[in-house]
Amino acid sequence: MGIIKNKNLIVFLAVLFLISYHSYSQNSWEIDKNKEGIKVYTRVEKDSDFKSFKAVMTVTASTDEILKILKIADDYSKWYGYTKTSKLIKQEQDVQYNYVETIFPWPYRNRDMVYRMSIGTFISGEIKISLKGIPDYIPEKKGIVRMKKADGYILLKSSGYNTEIIYVFHSEPGDNIPSWLANNSIANLPFETLSGLRRILIN
Repeated sequence: MGIIKNKNLIVFLAVLFLISYHSYSQNSWEIDKNKEGIKVYTRVEKDSDFKSFKAVMTVTASTDEILKILKIADDYSKWYGYTKTSKLIKQEQDVQYNYVETIFPWPYRNRDMVYRMSIGTFISGEIKISLKGIPDYIPEKKGIVRMKKADGYILLKSSGYNTEIIYVFHSEPGDNIPSWLANNSIANLPFETLSGLRRILIN
């Protein structure tokens, strides 16, 4: 009886290990683009056909300088990747609601979303800008597809005169866009976004 119990335990632990390994493999970040001081990683998310991304860049700027740019939602089209129009809808103390229309290639229609952007500061001094898509915040616009899901954050880590920017995001574009098409080009948006942000900071 003891031998049987031991065998069952071994089998159980082996299965548990395989499940844990498989889950870890699914959730591990893989480098997609490494160019001009910007690294973009992607990974497969559970219960989604669309990958998420994590982009990392270090700039010589303070967190205050970066936050100032992030808060001016009306200017996103000047630097934020593939943004056609943007505007501030509502402003609170550490929370604001931003409307963003994102450019999609033909034959697909542009996407839009209202994002709740909230700013929090950790004891360590790190600043987290949380981004939560709220698809029902305003009525849908004719000719533009409202995304159903969009969530992520921007983390600012200050070190001396430099700040590391970590941008993590996942979205569901909707309207029958093939996941393989979106996944093949997903690294372009965060790369263009961080490149644009750096350009604004330098100028």
